[in-house]
Amino acid sequence: MKVLLFGPAGAGKTSLMRTTCLGYNFMKVLNLKPTKGVSRENFIFRGILELSIWDLGGQERYLERYFSESQRELIFSEVTAAVFMVDSAIIDAEVRDIFDNFLKYLFEFSPEIDQAYVLLNKIDLQESKEDEFYEILSKNLNGEFKDKISFTPVSVKEGSAQHRLIEILDYEIQKSTLSLQRLGKVRHLLDELKLTTLSEFLLFNQPDGLLITSTLGKFESKPLQFMKFEIGTLDSNIYNLYQQIMELQNISNLSPLKLSTVVYESEDCWIIVKEVINGAVLMAVTRGKQPEIFSGVLSALNGEIFNNLQIYLKSSEF
Repeated sequence: MKVLLFGPAGAGKTSLMRTTCLGYNFMKVLNLKPTKGVSRENFIFRGILELSIWDLGGQERYLERYFSESQRELIFSEVTAAVFMVDSAIIDAEVRDIFDNFLKYLFEFSPEIDQAYVLLNKIDLQESKEDEFYEILSKNLNGEFKDKISFTPVSVKEGSAQHRLIEILDYEIQKSTLSLQRLGKVRHLLDELKLTTLSEFLLFNQPDGLLITSTLGKFESKPLQFMKFEIGTLDSNIYNLYQQIMELQNISNLSPLKLSTVVYESEDCWIIVKEVINGAVLMAVTRGKQPEIFSGVLSALNGEIFNNLQIYLKSSEF
């Protein structure tokens, strides 16, 4: 899936891409250098959709090159999702010419696209003029394009830009039969784990931390839609902790926890987080703290259903 991030320099395109697809926080992208020409990076979105993101530098010399006869077809063909992004705090009438060319070549070379998205970024700034920018970009818009463009005021700093991009990509997932088939298979395996353990399971993608699917179904909680787990070598001695838990329960037939597994405890439940493959993390939330529930989840995470989940994720190149 080809995703086009287009717009004038300084709009926040690279910051949006890195905070959404790599899980970076805003401070880490605060002083990024301008993108030179075309930057193409591949990511797996929500563990089921492969993205090829074309982040295009917005300096004038690059824009002229993108619109040139020799490059316009390469840039604008086979696009699945197109985002035009501007800095709403800096009004520049010339942006309209850039926008018109963007629409012209996008719909010429990717006629199957049914929607183009415009993000008016940096509305967190006091000097933002998103309403004025909207008027500049929408005034006397070609009737052929008018119904195919969606305008959204956003802020990369505050996170609304990332959530808007996630919504756009989720929409593309809903249109993809293959993605939905993959999602259905993964959900079926999680439901099997739930039936076996009477616990809830949530599968997250790395490094963006987005929820792939869960036994809780679809929900709109933003923190759970955009969560990152740092799982790796732990300061605490997980193996000794595991041994103590097993000794307390007089259990000896379970394989040791790997260092890629983390156990949390609340007053009401256990929360167990385990890496499935390099790129997917599974969270189990028990419905109680009875020893048999805890040991049941551990057994399941070392059992056939979990192995089937690993095999399927690997074979599907998640």
